[in-house]
Amino acid sequence: MHTLILGLAIIVAAPAPKEAKKLPSPLVGDWTIESVIILGMPEPMDQTRNTIDFSADGTFTTLSGNAAKPYTSKFTHDPKANPPQIELEKAGAKFPGIYKIEGDTLTICLTLEGERPDKFVATAKTMLFTMKRLKKD
Repeated sequence: MHTLILGLAIIVAAPAPKEAKKLPSPLVGDWTIESVIILGMPEPMDQTRNTIDFSADGTFTTLSGNAAKPYTSKFTHDPKANPPQIELEKAGAKFPGIYKIEGDTLTICLTLEGERPDKFVATAKTMLFTMKRLKKD
């Protein structure tokens, strides 16, 4: 009986398990845009840096080399979907898509109209982005 009471006392007095730290999404960080294909047509990339920064708070900021200032909006994503899903919002419009990260390369395929794409291909209804993670100094 004493052993049972002692065992219960130890369990009750034991510290609660630590909450697992939530790791930031692998999307979070700065990316430089390497190529863009919109409506099946490759977009010319100017010689200045075009970047996108995904933040842990669900916002993203884009800076185009020819833009006067950065543009910030919202994104959501589901990394558990297969393939992982993303939705970018710009000027009130929502662009559902999919993404994949392979090493330091991020590929995003967004639809301009219709259903969320299920493949990473440039079509007459999609935008296909290829980006590289910017290295921290």
